[in-house]
Amino acid sequence: MDAFLCPYTEDTGKQIHMPEKYTTPYPAKRIYPDGRAEDTEVLLARECPVELFLNGKRFTTLLASPAHFRELAAGHMISEGILSFEDIAEIMVEGNRVEIKTINPEIRRSESKKCPVVSSQAVFGREAVFAGLEHLTSETYKVTRGTHLAALVDRNGELVFQAVDVGRHNAVDKAIGYALLNKLPLTEMYLLSTGRQPAYMLMKAVRAGIPLVVTKAMPFDSGVEAAKKANMGLVGQLRKESMMVFAGKWRVKV
Repeated sequence: MDAFLCPYTEDTGKQIHMPEKYTTPYPAKRIYPDGRAEDTEVLLARECPVELFLNGKRFTTLLASPAHFRELAAGHMISEGILSFEDIAEIMVEGNRVEIKTINPEIRRSESKKCPVVSSQAVFGREAVFAGLEHLTSETYKVTRGTHLAALVDRNGELVFQAVDVGRHNAVDKAIGYALLNKLPLTEMYLLSTGRQPAYMLMKAVRAGIPLVVTKAMPFDSGVEAAKKANMGLVGQLRKESMMVFAGKWRVKV
Protein backbone atom coordinates (compact mmCIF):
# COMPACT_ATOMS: atom_id res chain seq x y z
CA MET A 1 0.00 0.00 0.00
CA ASP A 2 1.21 3.50 -0.82
CA ALA A 3 2.37 5.05 2.45
CA PHE A 4 0.69 8.33 1.50
CA LEU A 5 -2.72 6.72 1.12
CA CYS A 6 -2.93 4.99 4.47
CA PRO A 7 -6.43 5.01 5.96
CA TYR A 8 -7.39 6.29 9.37
CA THR A 9 -7.87 3.57 11.95
CA GLU A 10 -8.84 3.93 15.58
CA ASP A 11 -8.12 1.58 18.46
CA THR A 12 -10.09 1.27 21.66
CA GLY A 13 -9.00 -0.12 24.99
CA LYS A 14 -5.74 0.18 26.84
CA GLN A 15 -3.31 -1.61 24.55
CA ILE A 16 -2.56 -2.07 20.88
CA HIS A 17 -3.23 -5.70 19.92
CA MET A 18 -3.25 -5.59 16.09
CA PRO A 19 0.18 -4.69 14.69
CA GLU A 20 -1.06 -5.30 11.13
CA LYS A 21 -2.64 -1.84 11.30
CA TYR A 22 0.81 -0.38 11.76
CA THR A 23 2.82 -2.52 9.35
CA THR A 24 3.19 -3.33 5.69
CA PRO A 25 5.22 -6.18 4.08
CA TYR A 26 8.23 -5.42 1.89
CA PRO A 27 10.62 -7.71 -0.02
CA ALA A 28 14.29 -7.61 0.90
CA LYS A 29 17.47 -9.60 0.31
CA ARG A 30 19.28 -10.89 3.37
CA ILE A 31 23.06 -11.24 2.91
CA TYR A 32 25.30 -13.13 5.35
CA PRO A 33 29.01 -12.60 6.10
CA ASP A 34 29.91 -15.88 4.33
CA GLY A 35 28.34 -14.67 1.07
CA ARG A 36 25.04 -16.53 1.30
CA ALA A 37 22.02 -14.56 0.18
CA GLU A 38 18.30 -15.19 0.31
CA ASP A 39 15.14 -13.40 -0.68
CA THR A 40 12.81 -12.66 2.18
CA GLU A 41 9.92 -10.46 3.23
CA VAL A 42 9.80 -8.27 6.30
CA LEU A 43 7.20 -6.12 8.01
CA LEU A 44 8.01 -2.42 8.08
CA ALA A 45 6.33 0.19 10.23
CA ARG A 46 3.85 2.29 8.29
CA GLU A 47 3.97 6.06 8.23
CA CYS A 48 1.55 8.54 6.74
CA PRO A 49 0.96 12.29 6.70
CA VAL A 50 -1.69 13.62 9.06
CA GLU A 51 -2.90 17.10 8.09
CA LEU A 52 -4.00 19.31 10.95
CA PHE A 53 -6.35 22.22 10.25
CA LEU A 54 -7.07 24.88 12.86
CA ASN A 55 -10.37 26.71 12.33
CA GLY A 56 -10.36 25.88 8.65
CA LYS A 57 -6.74 26.85 7.97
CA ARG A 58 -3.95 24.37 7.39
CA PHE A 59 -1.80 24.36 10.51
CA THR A 60 0.77 21.61 10.04
CA THR A 61 1.37 18.11 8.71
CA LEU A 62 2.63 15.37 11.01
CA LEU A 63 4.12 12.08 9.85
CA ALA A 64 2.71 9.40 12.12
CA SER A 65 1.52 5.81 12.42
CA PRO A 66 -2.02 5.32 11.04
CA ALA A 67 -4.04 5.30 14.26
CA HIS A 68 -5.39 7.63 16.96
CA PHE A 69 -5.43 10.74 14.77
CA ARG A 70 -7.91 12.52 17.04
CA GLU A 71 -5.76 11.88 20.10
CA LEU A 72 -2.67 12.95 18.15
CA ALA A 73 -4.24 16.27 17.20
CA ALA A 74 -5.47 17.07 20.70
CA GLY A 75 -2.22 16.03 22.36
CA HIS A 76 -0.07 17.92 19.86
CA MET A 77 -1.96 21.17 20.33
CA ILE A 78 -1.76 21.00 24.11
CA SER A 79 1.75 19.58 24.49
CA GLU A 80 3.23 22.16 22.10
CA GLY A 81 1.60 25.03 23.99
CA ILE A 82 -0.56 26.02 21.03
CA LEU A 83 -3.92 25.66 22.78
CA SER A 84 -5.25 24.80 26.19
CA PHE A 85 -7.72 21.94 26.28
CA GLU A 86 -10.47 24.39 27.25
CA ASP A 87 -9.92 26.21 23.94
CA ILE A 88 -10.99 23.19 21.87
CA ALA A 89 -14.62 23.04 20.80
CA GLU A 90 -14.51 20.12 18.38
CA ILE A 91 -12.13 17.72 16.64
CA MET A 92 -13.26 16.05 13.42
CA VAL A 93 -11.41 13.34 11.53
CA GLU A 94 -11.90 12.56 7.85
CA GLY A 95 -9.33 10.28 6.30
CA ASN A 96 -5.91 11.73 7.07
CA ARG A 97 -7.33 15.20 7.70
CA VAL A 98 -8.05 16.43 11.22
CA GLU A 99 -10.02 19.64 11.75
CA ILE A 100 -9.69 21.35 15.11
CA LYS A 101 -12.22 24.04 15.93
CA THR A 102 -11.78 26.36 18.89
CA ILE A 103 -14.41 28.08 20.99
CA ASN A 104 -12.89 31.41 19.95
CA PRO A 105 -12.08 31.27 16.19
CA GLU A 106 -9.70 34.22 16.56
CA ILE A 107 -7.47 32.47 19.07
CA ARG A 108 -3.76 32.86 18.51
CA ARG A 109 -0.86 30.87 19.83
CA SER A 110 0.39 32.21 23.15
CA GLU A 111 3.72 33.98 22.97
CA SER A 112 4.30 33.76 26.71
CA LYS A 113 7.93 33.11 27.58
CA LYS A 114 7.09 31.96 31.10
CA CYS A 115 8.25 28.42 31.78
CA PRO A 116 5.34 26.27 32.98
CA VAL A 117 5.67 24.40 36.26
CA VAL A 118 3.97 21.16 37.28
CA SER A 119 1.64 21.87 40.19
CA SER A 120 0.81 18.25 41.02
CA GLN A 121 2.36 16.94 44.23
CA ALA A 122 1.91 13.30 43.23
CA VAL A 123 4.45 10.78 44.53
CA PHE A 124 4.89 7.29 43.03
CA GLY A 125 6.10 4.20 44.86
CA ARG A 126 9.10 2.43 43.40
CA GLU A 127 6.93 -0.64 42.78
CA ALA A 128 4.59 1.40 40.57
CA VAL A 129 7.52 2.71 38.57
CA PHE A 130 9.16 -0.70 38.12
CA ALA A 131 5.73 -2.00 37.03
CA GLY A 132 6.17 0.16 33.94
CA LEU A 133 8.55 -2.47 32.57
CA GLU A 134 5.49 -4.60 31.78
CA HIS A 135 4.11 -1.87 29.54
CA LEU A 136 7.26 -0.99 27.56
CA THR A 137 6.80 -3.41 24.67
CA SER A 138 4.35 -3.78 21.81
CA GLU A 139 3.77 -6.42 19.16
CA THR A 140 4.37 -3.79 16.48
CA TYR A 141 7.88 -3.11 17.76
CA LYS A 142 8.65 -6.81 18.01
CA VAL A 143 7.91 -7.37 14.33
CA THR A 144 9.28 -4.09 12.91
CA ARG A 145 11.91 -2.80 15.36
CA GLY A 146 10.85 0.59 14.03
CA THR A 147 8.36 2.14 16.46
CA HIS A 148 8.27 4.02 19.74
CA LEU A 149 5.83 3.66 22.57
CA ALA A 150 4.34 5.98 25.17
CA ALA A 151 2.06 4.89 27.97
CA LEU A 152 0.19 6.40 30.88
CA VAL A 153 0.53 4.52 34.16
CA ASP A 154 -1.36 5.27 37.36
CA ARG A 155 -0.02 5.42 40.91
CA ASN A 156 -0.73 1.70 41.39
CA GLY A 157 1.43 0.78 38.40
CA GLU A 158 -1.63 -0.08 36.29
CA LEU A 159 -1.65 0.70 32.58
CA VAL A 160 -4.14 3.40 31.61
CA PHE A 161 -3.29 3.74 27.91
CA GLN A 162 -0.57 2.74 25.49
CA ALA A 163 0.21 4.40 22.15
CA VAL A 164 2.54 3.11 19.44
CA ASP A 165 3.96 5.37 16.74
CA VAL A 166 6.92 5.75 14.41
CA GLY A 167 7.72 8.99 16.22
CA ARG A 168 8.46 9.21 19.94
CA HIS A 169 6.90 12.68 20.05
CA ASN A 170 3.75 11.45 18.28
CA ALA A 171 3.36 8.59 20.75
CA VAL A 172 3.55 11.06 23.64
CA ASP A 173 1.02 13.37 21.95
CA LYS A 174 -1.40 10.47 21.45
CA ALA A 175 -1.15 9.41 25.08
CA ILE A 176 -1.73 12.97 26.29
CA GLY A 177 -4.58 13.46 23.84
CA TYR A 178 -6.27 10.24 24.94
CA ALA A 179 -6.25 11.33 28.59
CA LEU A 180 -7.57 14.80 27.81
CA LEU A 181 -10.35 13.57 25.53
CA ASN A 182 -11.41 11.05 28.16
CA LYS A 183 -11.07 13.53 31.04
CA LEU A 184 -8.51 11.43 32.89
CA PRO A 185 -6.34 13.00 35.62
CA LEU A 186 -2.86 13.36 34.11
CA THR A 187 -1.73 14.90 37.39
CA GLU A 188 -2.06 11.44 39.00
CA MET A 189 -0.19 9.46 36.34
CA TYR A 190 3.31 9.12 35.02
CA LEU A 191 4.31 9.10 31.38
CA LEU A 192 6.28 6.05 30.28
CA SER A 193 8.37 6.37 27.11
CA THR A 194 10.79 4.33 25.04
CA GLY A 195 12.46 7.47 23.70
CA ARG A 196 15.29 9.69 24.80
CA GLN A 197 14.26 12.82 26.68
CA PRO A 198 15.67 16.14 25.56
CA ALA A 199 14.13 19.34 26.90
CA TYR A 200 11.49 19.69 24.19
CA MET A 201 10.15 16.20 24.96
CA LEU A 202 9.97 16.95 28.69
CA MET A 203 8.11 20.19 28.00
CA LYS A 204 5.32 18.27 26.28
CA ALA A 205 4.63 16.47 29.55
CA VAL A 206 5.06 19.64 31.61
CA ARG A 207 2.43 21.51 29.58
CA ALA A 208 0.03 18.62 30.12
CA GLY A 209 0.62 18.72 33.89
CA ILE A 210 2.25 15.28 34.10
CA PRO A 211 4.37 15.03 37.30
CA LEU A 212 6.77 12.22 36.33
CA VAL A 213 8.37 10.97 33.11
CA VAL A 214 9.95 7.51 33.01
CA THR A 215 12.02 6.21 30.10
CA LYS A 216 14.01 3.08 29.40
CA ALA A 217 16.51 5.31 27.56
CA MET A 218 18.80 7.99 28.99
CA PRO A 219 17.77 11.64 29.12
CA PHE A 220 19.80 14.49 27.68
CA ASP A 221 21.26 17.08 30.03
CA SER A 222 18.76 19.58 28.63
CA GLY A 223 15.95 17.23 29.65
CA VAL A 224 17.23 16.93 33.21
CA GLU A 225 17.54 20.70 33.58
CA ALA A 226 14.06 21.25 32.12
CA ALA A 227 12.58 18.71 34.53
CA LYS A 228 14.25 20.38 37.52
CA LYS A 229 12.96 23.82 36.58
CA ALA A 230 9.44 22.48 36.03
CA ASN A 231 9.14 20.61 39.36
CA MET A 232 8.90 17.33 37.46
CA GLY A 233 10.35 13.92 38.26
CA LEU A 234 12.54 12.26 35.63
CA VAL A 235 13.59 8.60 35.66
CA GLY A 236 15.91 7.12 33.06
CA GLN A 237 17.34 3.72 32.21
CA LEU A 238 14.43 1.80 33.70
CA ARG A 239 15.58 -1.81 34.03
CA LYS A 240 14.59 -4.84 36.08
CA GLU A 241 17.62 -4.39 38.28
CA SER A 242 17.47 -0.63 38.78
CA MET A 243 16.32 2.81 37.67
CA MET A 244 18.10 6.16 37.70
CA VAL A 245 16.32 9.24 39.08
CA PHE A 246 17.71 12.43 37.58
CA ALA A 247 15.23 15.07 38.76
CA GLY A 248 12.49 15.36 41.36
CA LYS A 249 13.88 12.54 43.47
CA TRP A 250 11.10 13.08 46.01
CA ARG A 251 8.53 11.93 43.44
CA VAL A 252 9.77 8.32 43.64
CA LYS A 253 9.21 6.90 47.09
CA VAL A 254 11.83 4.34 48.06
